[in-house]
Amino acid sequence: MRRSAWWVGWMVVTVACAAPPFDSRPETAPAAAGRAYGSLEQATRLVAAAARQYPVLEDYVLYLEARTARSAGRSTGALERARRLVATCPESIWVGPAWLMAGQLERAAGELAAARASLAAARAALPGGSSRWLRATLGLADVQGALGEPAVALELARELRRARPRGLAARRARRLAERIRAAHPEFPLDHADEAEARLREGDARGAREQAEMALAEAEPIERARALWLRAQAEHAVGLGAAAETTCLAVAADSREPLGPRALTAAAGWRWNADDDAGALGLFAEVLRRFPDSPQAPEALYASGRIAQEARRWADARAAYGRLAERYPHAELAAEARWRAAFVRYLAGEMAAAAEAFGRLAGRSTGAARVAAEYWQARALTRLGRGAEARNLLVHVAERHPRSYYAELAEERLGRRGAAGERPAIDRTPPFPGELDGSHGERARVLAQLGFGRFARLELDAIPPAGVPRRRLLEAYRAVGAVGAALRLAHVMRPASPGALREYLYPLGYWETVRAAAQARGVDPFFVLALIRQESLFEPEATSSAGARGLMQLLPATARHLASADGTSPPAELALEDVETNIDLGTRLLARLLRQFRGSLVKALAAYNGGEEAVAKWERRYPGREADEFVELISFRETRDYVKAVLRNYRAYRHLYAAPTPATTSAGSPPKAPFDMMAMTSPARVVATR
Repeated sequence: MRRSAWWVGWMVVTVACAAPPFDSRPETAPAAAGRAYGSLEQATRLVAAAARQYPVLEDYVLYLEARTARSAGRSTGALERARRLVATCPESIWVGPAWLMAGQLERAAGELAAARASLAAARAALPGGSSRWLRATLGLADVQGALGEPAVALELARELRRARPRGLAARRARRLAERIRAAHPEFPLDHADEAEARLREGDARGAREQAEMALAEAEPIERARALWLRAQAEHAVGLGAAAETTCLAVAADSREPLGPRALTAAAGWRWNADDDAGALGLFAEVLRRFPDSPQAPEALYASGRIAQEARRWADARAAYGRLAERYPHAELAAEARWRAAFVRYLAGEMAAAAEAFGRLAGRSTGAARVAAEYWQARALTRLGRGAEARNLLVHVAERHPRSYYAELAEERLGRRGAAGERPAIDRTPPFPGELDGSHGERARVLAQLGFGRFARLELDAIPPAGVPRRRLLEAYRAVGAVGAALRLAHVMRPASPGALREYLYPLGYWETVRAAAQARGVDPFFVLALIRQESLFEPEATSSAGARGLMQLLPATARHLASADGTSPPAELALEDVETNIDLGTRLLARLLRQFRGSLVKALAAYNGGEEAVAKWERRYPGREADEFVELISFRETRDYVKAVLRNYRAYRHLYAAPTPATTSAGSPPKAPFDMMAMTSPARVVATR
């Protein structure tokens, strides 16, 4: 759990005062409880009173008492309660936080050996990579350094920086390592390793400095790595020409393993800069000098893409065919085979395209076969062979009803608009009556009191074999843990997919979603489809680029949205609040739908890849229909994102009631295929080919 532990006090205070339970939805309970009481000490007393009625809450009492004592400066009392918690409640979800508190208090008191043991126990008990695990790791590194174990301390600092490179903890770990090395010159800094770490942490200037120092000290065998690190840093700070020169220096020796990687990177940078001729030349060098490298298929694929965009259809087809033939087991081989057929379609060679897609469908399985069948039908339609095309479209729609292509097939067949008959209401089941073990009992009590967030933590702690999965699934749903239920249902899906559909496509936070979406003229099912893809309904989801919450908003994007509407910009942590995130996310989605004239495809593309890029692609490739537009998205991540959200949207519309009148439309056919920017959401990732 990433919230400060004092939320426990706020959320459980209603037990003793017998007040009506707060809204059990995880996003509203903390706020409601926080409004009710303002004293941690008062909350602790009330929880202690509640525990007399519900003894299973003993560990909550001990942890809150420890927090209260520490807040009041009573370190001895805080330490005593933390130690008692870990001794008497070893299965408690608060054991890890209690060990962490004990270690911090022991470190402050100068009890270094005890602090080392407590912080090591905290690291073992806390989820790896969590904020508390990071604090425990940093604290343990500090203690090991103070105990005269610099090597252990430095390794812990490195581990922390690898686990969470972008954040305050990594910066503190770096400063700690610098202090340790200053005191222990026998542990010099490896400048190449440091350059690599700085690149992960987004400190390109620091990485460049470290790479230069690595070069100054490098033995000949280490020089290529230092050059490669410098090239990446140079590119990151905007020194494109210098970065390419450095890459060429790495690739000068054909025996150097990093050579093809560096040369391919230089070619990709040219491609991203719209220097297609320069990129083609460098990709050709990769193929000529490093034909057996992992980068050779990438170079062929990129060459095919460049030719395809330039409408040099024969060159594109030749590149794709060569890739599929020479590197049949490469990751890109299947896509190259598909694109070789698609290029014929783009060129207007419909007879050849239909034949190629037919052959591809005959030797493919799964999603690849469905795609080939759909595009064979499209080519046959263009040839005027409507009956054959219709048979294929019916096959796609009826035999693969959950696929992205089923929706397209139904549109072509004139069937669009089918939906389930049940009304779209969020049916919360009762908490299951039989959950064994202390965590199950605590979860039941907390659920009865309306504290779904903490009940969910107790459910998370139940061992996999500790309870039947179906019962655990029902418990997750009962406490509003939509994301946890979805993930568990996905694990269970092979056994009973149909029975789990409402768990796999939940109406998570339905009232909030519906209100925000309808206020802005967006279909709430479309919002749910996007949330499912962005965060799997986890309000505290955070991406490596810093996007937060259900709809994965960057803090800068959220500030811009708030400013545009004349509202106060939200704090970064506020983006984990469900209502705040959905409000801002639906604002963004509605604006994109207006900007792109109601096109779901373009709005999703802009949400994922940036609206400026979509506008540029519109100008570059006018006249393409929506299904063609999606296939022309050059990066699999973006293309797959659009398809996945539209597939989710189809599932929601078919599983629940028909959309409300305030629904989005397919809009005008898109005019442009995607360019070569690969992003996970607006400005969330560095653009790469």
